[in-house]
Amino acid sequence: MKNNKIYRFLTSIRLAIILLVAIAVLCILCTLIPQNQSASVYVEKYGDFGASVIQFFGFHHVLSSFLMYVFGMLFAINLAACTWKRFRWAIACSKNKIRIDAWGSPLLHVGLCLILVGSVLSIGFGRQLYYEIPVGKTANVAGRSGVFELQVDDFAVDYYEDGISPRQYRSKVTVIAEKSGKKAATPLEIEVNAPAKYDGVTMIQQAYGWQTTVTLSTDKASRQVEIKDNEWVTLSGEGEDAISLGVAFYPDYAKVDGKPKLLSNQDKNPYILWVVAKGETPIASNVLALGESATILESLRMTFDGYDYYTGLQVKYDPGIPVIFGGFFLVCIGLMMRYIFVKKAA
Repeated sequence: MKNNKIYRFLTSIRLAIILLVAIAVLCILCTLIPQNQSASVYVEKYGDFGASVIQFFGFHHVLSSFLMYVFGMLFAINLAACTWKRFRWAIACSKNKIRIDAWGSPLLHVGLCLILVGSVLSIGFGRQLYYEIPVGKTANVAGRSGVFELQVDDFAVDYYEDGISPRQYRSKVTVIAEKSGKKAATPLEIEVNAPAKYDGVTMIQQAYGWQTTVTLSTDKASRQVEIKDNEWVTLSGEGEDAISLGVAFYPDYAKVDGKPKLLSNQDKNPYILWVVAKGETPIASNVLALGESATILESLRMTFDGYDYYTGLQVKYDPGIPVIFGGFFLVCIGLMMRYIFVKKAA
Protein backbone atom coordinates (compact mmCIF):
# COMPACT_ATOMS: atom_id res chain seq x y z
CA MET A 1 0.00 0.00 0.00
CA LYS A 2 2.99 2.29 0.53
CA ASN A 3 3.52 2.41 -3.26
CA ASN A 4 -0.13 3.32 -3.91
CA LYS A 5 -0.13 6.93 -5.16
CA ILE A 6 -3.70 7.58 -3.97
CA TYR A 7 -2.86 6.27 -0.49
CA ARG A 8 0.28 8.41 -0.30
CA PHE A 9 -1.69 11.44 -1.45
CA LEU A 10 -4.47 10.93 1.09
CA THR A 11 -2.02 10.48 3.97
CA SER A 12 0.33 13.32 3.03
CA ILE A 13 0.91 16.25 5.35
CA ARG A 14 1.00 18.50 2.28
CA LEU A 15 -2.65 17.70 1.56
CA ALA A 16 -3.60 18.41 5.17
CA ILE A 17 -1.86 21.81 5.06
CA ILE A 18 -3.50 22.73 1.73
CA LEU A 19 -6.96 21.79 3.04
CA LEU A 20 -6.48 23.67 6.31
CA VAL A 21 -5.38 26.79 4.39
CA ALA A 22 -8.39 26.46 2.06
CA ILE A 23 -10.78 26.12 5.00
CA ALA A 24 -9.13 29.11 6.72
CA VAL A 25 -9.56 31.21 3.54
CA LEU A 26 -13.27 30.30 3.41
CA CYS A 27 -13.67 31.28 7.06
CA ILE A 28 -12.00 34.64 6.32
CA LEU A 29 -14.39 35.17 3.40
CA CYS A 30 -17.25 34.44 5.81
CA THR A 31 -16.22 37.49 7.87
CA LEU A 32 -15.58 39.75 4.86
CA ILE A 33 -18.68 38.99 2.78
CA PRO A 34 -22.14 39.59 4.33
CA GLN A 35 -23.86 36.24 4.81
CA ASN A 36 -27.39 35.12 3.91
CA GLN A 37 -28.44 38.40 2.29
CA SER A 38 -30.75 38.91 -0.68
CA ALA A 39 -29.29 38.98 -4.20
CA SER A 40 -29.90 42.73 -4.51
CA VAL A 41 -27.56 43.42 -1.56
CA TYR A 42 -24.63 41.70 -3.31
CA VAL A 43 -25.39 43.39 -6.65
CA GLU A 44 -25.45 46.79 -4.97
CA LYS A 45 -22.16 46.18 -3.13
CA TYR A 46 -20.12 44.11 -5.61
CA GLY A 47 -21.78 44.70 -8.99
CA ASP A 48 -23.43 42.16 -11.29
CA PHE A 49 -20.26 40.16 -11.98
CA GLY A 50 -19.10 40.09 -8.37
CA ALA A 51 -22.55 39.09 -7.16
CA SER A 52 -22.74 36.25 -9.71
CA VAL A 53 -19.32 34.93 -8.59
CA ILE A 54 -20.34 35.07 -4.94
CA GLN A 55 -23.59 33.21 -5.57
CA PHE A 56 -22.02 30.65 -7.92
CA PHE A 57 -19.39 29.57 -5.39
CA GLY A 58 -21.76 29.90 -2.43
CA PHE A 59 -19.75 32.64 -0.72
CA HIS A 60 -23.03 34.21 0.49
CA HIS A 61 -23.45 31.21 2.84
CA VAL A 62 -19.84 30.04 3.26
CA LEU A 63 -20.27 27.66 6.20
CA SER A 64 -22.86 25.59 4.33
CA SER A 65 -21.38 26.01 0.84
CA PHE A 66 -20.40 23.17 -1.50
CA LEU A 67 -16.71 24.12 -1.24
CA MET A 68 -16.76 23.97 2.56
CA TYR A 69 -18.36 20.52 2.46
CA VAL A 70 -15.80 19.29 -0.11
CA PHE A 71 -12.78 20.62 1.77
CA GLY A 72 -14.16 19.38 5.08
CA MET A 73 -14.82 15.90 3.69
CA LEU A 74 -11.34 15.68 2.14
CA PHE A 75 -9.77 16.80 5.42
CA ALA A 76 -11.77 14.14 7.30
CA ILE A 77 -10.56 11.46 4.83
CA ASN A 78 -6.98 12.72 5.14
CA LEU A 79 -7.15 12.66 8.94
CA ALA A 80 -8.70 9.18 9.04
CA ALA A 81 -6.09 7.83 6.60
CA CYS A 82 -3.26 9.41 8.59
CA THR A 83 -4.67 7.91 11.79
CA TRP A 84 -4.74 4.44 10.23
CA LYS A 85 -1.18 4.94 8.98
CA ARG A 86 0.01 5.98 12.46
CA PHE A 87 -1.65 2.96 14.06
CA ARG A 88 0.08 0.61 11.64
CA TRP A 89 3.38 2.32 12.37
CA ALA A 90 2.86 2.08 16.16
CA ILE A 91 2.00 -1.63 15.90
CA ALA A 92 5.15 -2.24 13.84
CA CYS A 93 7.30 -0.35 16.38
CA SER A 94 5.85 -2.35 19.28
CA LYS A 95 6.34 -5.85 17.89
CA ASN A 96 9.28 -6.66 20.15
CA LYS A 97 8.77 -4.10 22.91
CA ILE A 98 5.93 -1.70 23.61
CA ARG A 99 7.02 1.87 22.95
CA ILE A 100 4.82 4.37 24.76
CA ASP A 101 6.12 7.27 22.65
CA ALA A 102 5.11 5.43 19.45
CA TRP A 103 1.46 5.32 20.55
CA GLY A 104 1.31 9.04 21.29
CA SER A 105 0.88 10.00 17.63
CA PRO A 106 -2.02 7.55 16.96
CA LEU A 107 -3.84 8.76 20.09
CA LEU A 108 -3.30 12.37 19.02
CA HIS A 109 -4.80 11.59 15.60
CA VAL A 110 -7.75 9.75 17.18
CA GLY A 111 -8.34 12.80 19.36
CA LEU A 112 -8.35 15.06 16.30
CA CYS A 113 -10.84 12.69 14.61
CA LEU A 114 -13.11 12.89 17.66
CA ILE A 115 -12.93 16.68 17.66
CA LEU A 116 -13.93 16.66 13.99
CA VAL A 117 -16.79 14.22 14.63
CA GLY A 118 -17.96 16.28 17.60
CA SER A 119 -17.94 19.43 15.48
CA VAL A 120 -20.08 17.71 12.84
CA LEU A 121 -22.52 16.57 15.56
CA SER A 122 -22.71 20.11 16.92
CA ILE A 123 -23.37 21.63 13.50
CA GLY A 124 -25.79 18.95 12.34
CA PHE A 125 -27.74 18.18 15.50
CA GLY A 126 -27.08 21.05 17.91
CA ARG A 127 -29.90 23.46 18.77
CA GLN A 128 -29.86 26.91 20.28
CA LEU A 129 -33.15 28.67 20.98
CA TYR A 130 -34.18 31.72 22.95
CA TYR A 131 -37.33 31.80 25.08
CA GLU A 132 -39.03 34.73 26.78
CA ILE A 133 -41.32 33.19 29.39
CA PRO A 134 -43.47 35.26 31.78
CA VAL A 135 -43.69 34.21 35.42
CA GLY A 136 -46.36 31.53 35.80
CA LYS A 137 -46.19 30.49 32.14
CA THR A 138 -44.61 27.45 30.49
CA ALA A 139 -42.72 26.63 27.30
CA ASN A 140 -42.14 23.31 25.56
CA VAL A 141 -38.44 22.47 25.24
CA ALA A 142 -36.93 19.60 23.25
CA GLY A 143 -34.40 17.62 25.25
CA ARG A 144 -32.25 14.62 24.41
CA SER A 145 -34.95 12.05 25.19
CA GLY A 146 -38.08 14.06 24.37
CA VAL A 147 -40.04 17.26 24.91
CA PHE A 148 -40.49 18.59 28.45
CA GLU A 149 -42.37 21.55 29.92
CA LEU A 150 -40.36 24.41 31.39
CA GLN A 151 -42.46 26.36 33.88
CA VAL A 152 -41.24 29.66 35.33
CA ASP A 153 -42.27 29.80 38.99
CA ASP A 154 -40.51 32.98 40.08
CA PHE A 155 -38.04 35.60 38.94
CA ALA A 156 -35.95 37.93 41.10
CA VAL A 157 -33.46 40.72 40.49
CA ASP A 158 -30.82 42.08 42.86
CA TYR A 159 -29.96 45.72 42.15
CA TYR A 160 -27.04 47.95 42.98
CA GLU A 161 -27.60 50.98 45.19
CA ASP A 162 -28.93 53.09 42.29
CA GLY A 163 -31.92 50.71 42.05
CA ILE A 164 -31.59 50.54 38.25
CA SER A 165 -28.43 48.56 37.43
CA PRO A 166 -28.96 44.81 37.98
CA ARG A 167 -26.32 43.02 40.07
CA GLN A 168 -27.75 39.52 39.67
CA TYR A 169 -30.95 37.99 38.37
CA ARG A 170 -32.27 34.48 38.61
CA SER A 171 -35.16 32.29 37.52
CA LYS A 172 -36.78 29.58 39.59
CA VAL A 173 -38.23 27.03 37.18
CA THR A 174 -39.82 23.60 37.29
CA VAL A 175 -39.18 20.98 34.64
CA ILE A 176 -42.24 18.79 34.08
CA ALA A 177 -41.54 15.60 32.14
CA GLU A 178 -42.93 12.11 31.82
CA LYS A 179 -40.98 9.37 33.59
CA SER A 180 -42.21 5.79 33.58
CA GLY A 181 -45.61 6.92 32.33
CA LYS A 182 -46.03 9.54 35.07
CA LYS A 183 -45.30 13.26 35.13
CA ALA A 184 -42.42 14.22 37.39
CA ALA A 185 -41.51 17.75 38.52
CA THR A 186 -37.88 18.80 38.94
CA PRO A 187 -37.21 22.26 40.47
CA LEU A 188 -34.18 24.16 39.14
CA GLU A 189 -32.63 27.58 39.66
CA ILE A 190 -30.91 29.47 36.84
CA GLU A 191 -28.62 32.44 37.48
CA VAL A 192 -26.36 34.60 35.37
CA ASN A 193 -23.10 32.63 34.92
CA ALA A 194 -24.72 29.64 36.66
CA PRO A 195 -26.74 27.71 34.05
CA ALA A 196 -28.91 24.69 34.82
CA LYS A 197 -28.86 21.39 32.93
CA TYR A 198 -31.58 18.84 32.28
CA ASP A 199 -31.80 15.96 29.81
CA GLY A 200 -28.76 17.11 27.83
CA VAL A 201 -30.08 20.69 27.61
CA THR A 202 -28.25 23.68 29.07
CA MET A 203 -30.45 26.60 30.18
CA ILE A 204 -28.68 29.97 30.46
CA GLN A 205 -30.03 33.11 32.09
CA GLN A 206 -29.58 35.73 29.40
CA ALA A 207 -32.10 38.55 29.80
CA TYR A 208 -35.30 39.69 31.48
CA GLY A 209 -37.97 42.33 31.19
CA TRP A 210 -41.49 43.34 32.17
CA GLN A 211 -44.76 42.19 30.69
CA THR A 212 -47.91 44.20 31.28
CA THR A 213 -51.50 42.96 31.07
CA VAL A 214 -54.16 45.30 29.70
CA THR A 215 -57.83 44.93 28.78
CA LEU A 216 -59.00 46.44 25.49
CA SER A 217 -62.76 46.97 25.38
CA THR A 218 -65.49 48.48 23.26
CA ASP A 219 -69.22 48.66 23.80
CA LYS A 220 -69.57 45.23 22.20
CA ALA A 221 -66.58 43.17 23.34
CA SER A 222 -63.41 43.11 25.37
CA ARG A 223 -60.17 41.14 25.35
CA GLN A 224 -57.14 40.88 27.58
CA VAL A 225 -53.74 41.38 25.99
CA GLU A 226 -50.23 40.73 27.34
CA ILE A 227 -47.63 43.17 26.02
CA LYS A 228 -43.89 43.07 26.63
CA ASP A 229 -41.86 46.23 27.07
CA ASN A 230 -41.63 48.25 23.82
CA GLU A 231 -43.68 45.63 21.97
CA TRP A 232 -46.36 46.67 19.47
CA VAL A 233 -49.80 45.11 19.10
CA THR A 234 -51.80 45.67 15.91
CA LEU A 235 -55.30 46.97 16.62
CA SER A 236 -56.56 47.27 13.05
CA GLY A 237 -55.46 47.67 9.43
CA GLU A 238 -52.31 46.58 7.63
CA GLY A 239 -49.07 48.09 6.37
CA GLU A 240 -48.81 51.87 6.48
CA ASP A 241 -52.48 52.13 7.53
CA ALA A 242 -52.09 49.77 10.50
CA ILE A 243 -53.11 51.13 13.89
CA SER A 244 -50.81 49.75 16.61
CA LEU A 245 -50.51 49.99 20.38
CA GLY A 246 -47.14 50.14 22.13
CA VAL A 247 -46.53 50.05 25.88
CA ALA A 248 -43.50 50.99 28.00
CA PHE A 249 -43.61 49.94 31.66
CA TYR A 250 -42.35 52.20 34.47
CA PRO A 251 -42.16 50.21 37.75
CA ASP A 252 -41.20 53.36 39.69
CA TYR A 253 -42.73 56.27 37.80
CA ALA A 254 -42.30 60.00 38.30
CA LYS A 255 -43.07 63.04 36.18
CA VAL A 256 -40.14 65.42 35.94
CA ASP A 257 -40.35 68.60 33.85
CA GLY A 258 -43.48 67.24 32.21
CA LYS A 259 -41.76 64.05 31.07
CA PRO A 260 -41.98 60.50 32.44
CA LYS A 261 -38.90 59.39 34.39
CA LEU A 262 -37.83 56.00 35.75
CA LEU A 263 -36.66 56.42 39.33
CA SER A 264 -35.77 52.75 39.82
CA ASN A 265 -36.56 49.28 38.50
CA GLN A 266 -38.34 48.28 41.70
CA ASP A 267 -42.14 48.17 41.55
CA LYS A 268 -42.92 51.06 43.88
CA ASN A 269 -45.17 53.20 41.67
CA PRO A 270 -46.14 51.23 38.56
CA TYR A 271 -47.34 53.10 35.48
CA ILE A 272 -47.45 52.41 31.77
CA LEU A 273 -46.73 54.86 28.98
CA TRP A 274 -48.95 53.89 26.05
CA VAL A 275 -48.65 55.06 22.45
CA VAL A 276 -51.10 54.55 19.58
CA ALA A 277 -49.52 54.91 16.14
CA LYS A 278 -50.70 54.82 12.55
CA GLY A 279 -47.91 53.16 10.61
CA GLU A 280 -44.83 54.68 12.25
CA THR A 281 -46.50 57.97 13.20
CA PRO A 282 -47.75 58.39 16.82
CA ILE A 283 -51.30 59.75 16.97
CA ALA A 284 -52.05 59.51 20.72
CA SER A 285 -50.19 58.80 23.97
CA ASN A 286 -50.52 59.12 27.73
CA VAL A 287 -49.80 57.32 30.99
CA LEU A 288 -51.94 55.00 33.11
CA ALA A 289 -51.54 53.93 36.71
CA LEU A 290 -52.30 50.38 37.78
CA GLY A 291 -56.08 49.83 37.70
CA GLU A 292 -56.82 52.98 35.72
CA SER A 293 -58.70 53.10 32.39
CA ALA A 294 -58.63 55.53 29.49
CA THR A 295 -60.04 55.94 26.00
CA ILE A 296 -57.09 55.46 23.67
CA LEU A 297 -58.79 55.46 20.26
CA GLU A 298 -62.34 56.61 19.48
CA SER A 299 -64.54 54.03 21.30
CA LEU A 300 -61.63 51.79 22.37
CA ARG A 301 -60.79 51.81 26.05
CA MET A 302 -57.78 50.31 27.80
CA THR A 303 -57.40 49.25 31.43
CA PHE A 304 -54.01 48.62 33.04
CA ASP A 305 -54.65 45.29 34.83
CA GLY A 306 -51.26 44.05 36.02
CA TYR A 307 -47.60 43.37 35.37
CA ASP A 308 -44.91 40.80 36.02
CA TYR A 309 -41.42 39.82 34.96
CA TYR A 310 -40.59 37.62 32.03
CA THR A 311 -37.29 35.75 31.89
CA GLY A 312 -35.13 35.42 28.80
CA LEU A 313 -33.53 31.98 28.68
CA GLN A 314 -31.13 30.67 26.08
CA VAL A 315 -31.59 26.92 25.69
CA LYS A 316 -28.75 24.90 24.14
CA TYR A 317 -28.57 21.27 23.11
CA ASP A 318 -25.16 20.26 21.79
CA PRO A 319 -24.47 16.52 21.49
CA GLY A 320 -20.99 17.21 20.12
CA ILE A 321 -19.55 18.84 23.25
CA PRO A 322 -18.74 15.57 25.15
CA VAL A 323 -17.15 14.12 22.02
CA ILE A 324 -15.04 17.27 21.51
CA PHE A 325 -13.88 17.22 25.14
CA GLY A 326 -13.02 13.53 24.81
CA GLY A 327 -11.01 14.29 21.67
CA PHE A 328 -9.19 17.15 23.39
CA PHE A 329 -8.31 14.82 26.29
CA LEU A 330 -6.85 12.24 23.88
CA VAL A 331 -4.87 14.96 22.09
CA CYS A 332 -3.30 16.01 25.42
CA ILE A 333 -2.52 12.38 26.37
CA GLY A 334 -1.08 11.74 22.90
CA LEU A 335 1.21 14.77 23.11
CA MET A 336 2.43 13.69 26.54
CA MET A 337 3.13 10.15 25.35
CA ARG A 338 4.83 11.39 22.19
CA TYR A 339 7.20 13.92 23.75
CA ILE A 340 7.44 13.61 27.53
CA PHE A 341 8.25 9.90 27.52
CA VAL A 342 10.81 10.42 24.76
CA LYS A 343 12.60 12.94 26.91
CA LYS A 344 12.59 10.58 29.88
CA ALA A 345 13.98 7.79 27.74
CA ALA A 346 16.79 10.07 26.59
